[in-house]
Amino acid sequence: MPEEPPLAGLAARNGRTGYAKSRQTRARILAAALAEASDSGFHKTSVARIAARAGVAVGNLHYHFGSRRELLRELMGGLAADLMSRLHAADTDDGADFFDRQRVGLLVYLDYARANPAYLRLADEIKLHEPDLYRRAVAGWVERMVTRIRVGIDQGTLRSMGDAEITAQAHFLLGVRHFLEQMLESVDAVEDEAVVDAYLGLVRDGLGRRSRSISEEEKEI
Repeated sequence: MPEEPPLAGLAARNGRTGYAKSRQTRARILAAALAEASDSGFHKTSVARIAARAGVAVGNLHYHFGSRRELLRELMGGLAADLMSRLHAADTDDGADFFDRQRVGLLVYLDYARANPAYLRLADEIKLHEPDLYRRAVAGWVERMVTRIRVGIDQGTLRSMGDAEITAQAHFLLGVRHFLEQMLESVDAVEDEAVVDAYLGLVRDGLGRRSRSISEEEKEI
């Protein structure tokens, strides 16, 4: 059973249940908004429909979130945090090969995207309606990938690169997520591991540490 937040426990001890009820109401609204986003997209549904699905008054929705925009931000933030926690849980070996870590991360991402179609819908809506938030999210992912590339270079798994190329490669590596998302939408049956391994084969050829050519070895003889 998850640990109860300290404030919730304090409210219960003092006989005040308002905080717990408020938290439950917020959770119901977020769950309803997520369901609506999965069905038809967040911006194609109405605040009234979300409130009705949550079993609360429209005023309650505005009270807890202030605006439709803030509800979207919190909804996407919760999904992103959930995805990140899963990625961290799967990526526990900092000394692992760069390509092995990429493989694990992509398989986790594919599994999450399949189980949470609303995540992809909301990501598209964030990009369209909240571009600043989208850019900040991308910047965070790029920073994470840049760090991983540098570790791979230090380990000798990846070839040496300058700062500009490292940043460019980080963007390229993140771009594969869009391909995977499109694949999920257009292909009925696909083996995730086969697709990820095929992609990593291309990445390994481009980023992997290259062995010296025969001509270079002959020069040293």
